[in-house]
Amino acid sequence: MRPVSDMRLWRAWMLAAIALGACAQSPETIAPAPVEEARYGHLTCAELGWEMRRLNRDVALLSTEQSAKRVNDAVGWGRLLHPAHSARTRDIRSHIALGRGELEAVERAMARRCPGLRS
Repeated sequence: MRPVSDMRLWRAWMLAAIALGACAQSPETIAPAPVEEARYGHLTCAELGWEMRRLNRDVALLSTEQSAKRVNDAVGWGRLLHPAHSARTRDIRSHIALGRGELEAVERAMARRCPGLRS
């Protein structure tokens, strides 16, 4: 049988490894999905501005939700030894990635067609 101090150290390393692997991803680390600029080719400059504001708002809300999942996972690991929040809530990483990709596509369209309206 291992000495008590070795068991505690082993347990601490195992918990840390599991916790780091199972926590919700930080919203800042989610890469944008590729979106074609042509998707926004029919919009006027004013409509592109509205679309950019809408997408910024949506991505901000999703990022806030993802951050809350991350915090709740950390609390869950500390109290229950499992990522309680992520296991029960929807996975929104793909929504954040798509929103960021759409934002980049709108920005490219605005830069090309509406240089005075860039945000």
